[in-house]
Amino acid sequence: MRENPKHQFAAVMFADIVGYTALMQNNEKQALIKLKNFKLILGTKVAANNGQIIQFYGDGCLVVFEEATAALNCAMVLQKAFQGKAAIPVRIGLHEGEVVFRDNNVFGHTVNIASRVESMGISGAILMSSNFQESLYKSTFFGGTN
Repeated sequence: MRENPKHQFAAVMFADIVGYTALMQNNEKQALIKLKNFKLILGTKVAANNGQIIQFYGDGCLVVFEEATAALNCAMVLQKAFQGKAAIPVRIGLHEGEVVFRDNNVFGHTVNIASRVESMGISGAILMSSNFQESLYKSTFFGGTN
């Protein structure tokens, strides 16, 4: 049974291991260890920052948050963890806007933009769209959300 679509405003995060395909070709064992650690770190840090992992896509992950500040805080915590002992080269992209939740997944233009923002990053980067930045500005200086 399919659930009805639910429209909601959300902060969307994409995270992706940089150079994973090449690593997999050169050292499969090491690549699989990094992927396992990537998923473990995401699982703990996203939950601790009130996010929801929607789906893993190979070496990438789609996450949603109710607020931009929570998404940015999580992104910073994640990058610190990825650059620590785990040494996982990850880039993160953030965007905010309306999404559609359906069948335990999330869809829409906002998701597509978050993915494109992430793809422009380099290892260790947290890139954000202008929509996301504007939301942070409003939240920080005017106490509003979204």
